[in-house]
Amino acid sequence: MDKETFHLIKDKLLTLPDLNTAVIKKMTEKQLLSYVQVLSVTADTFPVQKEELEYALQEMDHMQVVQWLKILSSSLSQIHADNLVNDCEKQIGLCEDIESIRHDRLKAFIEYFMSTLGLLFSDIHHALEDLHLDSPVHKHDEAQPERIKEKLRTITELNFEKIEQMTESELYKYLETLDAFQNEYSSQENGLRGSIKIKHYAFVMQWLNAIEESLAKIHADALLENCRSQISLNKDFNSIRPEKLEAFVNYFLTTMSMLSADIKMLNLPAGKPEDEQGGADGSDRANIADFEVILPAGPDSNRSILTLYKMKIFSHSLKMALADSGHELIGITTGEDALRYMIAKKPDLFILDEDFSGIGAYEIAKVIRKIGQKAPIIYTTSTITKETMVKFMEAGVADFIMKPITASEVQGKVSKHLI
Repeated sequence: MDKETFHLIKDKLLTLPDLNTAVIKKMTEKQLLSYVQVLSVTADTFPVQKEELEYALQEMDHMQVVQWLKILSSSLSQIHADNLVNDCEKQIGLCEDIESIRHDRLKAFIEYFMSTLGLLFSDIHHALEDLHLDSPVHKHDEAQPERIKEKLRTITELNFEKIEQMTESELYKYLETLDAFQNEYSSQENGLRGSIKIKHYAFVMQWLNAIEESLAKIHADALLENCRSQISLNKDFNSIRPEKLEAFVNYFLTTMSMLSADIKMLNLPAGKPEDEQGGADGSDRANIADFEVILPAGPDSNRSILTLYKMKIFSHSLKMALADSGHELIGITTGEDALRYMIAKKPDLFILDEDFSGIGAYEIAKVIRKIGQKAPIIYTTSTITKETMVKFMEAGVADFIMKPITASEVQGKVSKHLI
């Protein structure tokens, strides 16, 4: 980074009134680049935190409200929004006695606080956009469509003959369709898994029909044919053979998950870029994929940590806690992808979050041991009983971290098990 760019970034950030400008002014070039990355991640995770906090408030689950306020406070601390941290900490202090919480007063604070944070993170997004630092920017040139097609050629489930014939305009429209497929697939997967689990075959067929439409749009013709064949075989609910249908769904969703992961890993632009738009190509940024390298291995360590989680804020917290550890941190969000990874690799440590998607945390702990993985397992949870602790230890868990997780506790536990 040249001096002009360095001062441009710093001057832009100093216009954000909720951040501690005294801290920003003292940052070196390396610190500033790291700080910009933290700002981007924190801004991206805010909508999830907001949704979870508002849901807990709506359900009058005051214990969860306090937990989410603590997580927000930790996030704000990382970006040096010190005045907002103080406001949050004061409210947490008022809520120490859960039984005496006045719901209306707490609700009023959260409405004010979320509004303030919304403005802050909106300002952060705009600042990063102005600097072209918030996301990979794909400069538009004549060779770009051919590069995109070459990337798409590597995904064997897509009908490349159809993609090859696309005009530039059709290609960028197709990328938007792939992006929509990514956004829809998670709910489709959960819906289909849930329906097959409770043996509600009418819902199973509805979800297969929805997935059929998605596959047709992205030209995944071989998978589309398999899906249509299964729909045709099971039109008559009375003649459905449950074991056969369940076997198909398990195979089908595993294949779909691999397709979804492959599309994510390409890191394609989701739509036609602006002409003459400058900026970096984003090649040095980690792809947000199922096998996300949250932290690359440092020069003094080749130890790897596999973390299995659902919410982005969890991987962000671990990244901040282990930033100087030198260990490689790999993030995975579904049981199927975790199994694929563990068959190929042997991590030195597992950090398993209670909110892990799909297969439950207890079951995945047993699977880790069943397939011969010997590395220690740390389980993070917001609540735990003696009975649950014994149960997880019998499944292979070596240690526990209570939420909200803190940097010091994560560092201590990791150091303990990676001697």
